[in-house]
Amino acid sequence: MDKIVIRLANKDEIDWINSKYSEIDFVHSNFENEIIAIAEMGDAKCGLGRIVNIDDANCELGGMFVFEEFRGLKIAEKIIEFLIDKNQKKDKNIWCLPFEKLSNFYNKFGFEDNNIKNIEVPKAVIEKHTWCNSNYDDKVLLLVK
Repeated sequence: MDKIVIRLANKDEIDWINSKYSEIDFVHSNFENEIIAIAEMGDAKCGLGRIVNIDDANCELGGMFVFEEFRGLKIAEKIIEFLIDKNQKKDKNIWCLPFEKLSNFYNKFGFEDNNIKNIEVPKAVIEKHTWCNSNYDDKVLLLVK
């Protein structure tokens, strides 16, 4: 089996990235305001994720998508670790809006329910959280690291 490599996306890949997000009804990426990671095995792209800059104190980890034929290989874990490491401002709050069934997965990376942390939630995150819960069948949580 080929080694899993996580790398930063190139600007010329944004159309492909957004086509993948369109397939799963995720918000499109904006290359100028995000750190976007692509996972590869050999010549095959197998997943992606991103950190969206919100303001000087906040960013959002999201857009986690591992393509079906590559699931079960811990690719999402590698993408998250890569993105957390690439986040330039280490003192920023990192928000995450995962489906409820993924709560324990994100807890492994230090994400907690904001009711525990009690940090002021940026308006952009509140709006996205509300949108997610009104557009997806599965409940979406509000976590922060």
